[in-house]
Amino acid sequence: MWRIRHELLDPSRIEEVGKQALAFKDSGFHCSESIIRAVWPYVIPDREISDDVLRITMPFRGGMAATTGSHCGGLTMGIALSGALYGRLEADGDYKLAPSIARKYWSLFLQEFGTSNCTLLRRGEPGPEAPTICGCIIVRSARLLLSYFDALHADFPSLGEIYSWVVDRSHEECHEQVVPLKMNDEE
Repeated sequence: MWRIRHELLDPSRIEEVGKQALAFKDSGFHCSESIIRAVWPYVIPDREISDDVLRITMPFRGGMAATTGSHCGGLTMGIALSGALYGRLEADGDYKLAPSIARKYWSLFLQEFGTSNCTLLRRGEPGPEAPTICGCIIVRSARLLLSYFDALHADFPSLGEIYSWVVDRSHEECHEQVVPLKMNDEE
């Protein structure tokens, strides 16, 4: 089964994208905005990120639409970038590739954090990456995303293997049963 082979990755790129994501957060952007702005130039350097993309991704912050009740912007921006990189434009294009690649990122996100729920993630303590838990999640998500896309680029699996990728959420607490935290507009 395919996995990220860290020997293929450039650690300075991974470190730098985390710093840039944190800088965007520190300048006032939220999780989804910070991650898309930081990761885009690394994974899609030949296309300028459009104002429309920036606007579209903004409401994914804070557990989807600032509710803290659903998926973290660190996950949703990985799904969005999977579409930007591997999504189809024509109806007869590959309709399996982008969702499969997004599922693998989702699986990696769950391995990294244990949950994708904003409230549950925000119950944790900050780590060495940033002074706030959201800052840490932003940095780690940006690094995870770049590591994932770099590894895919370096060692692209067969389509059959990619199509078989699944998300196992059986160990994740049910989002509908989590009482959302009150959103702090600062985060």
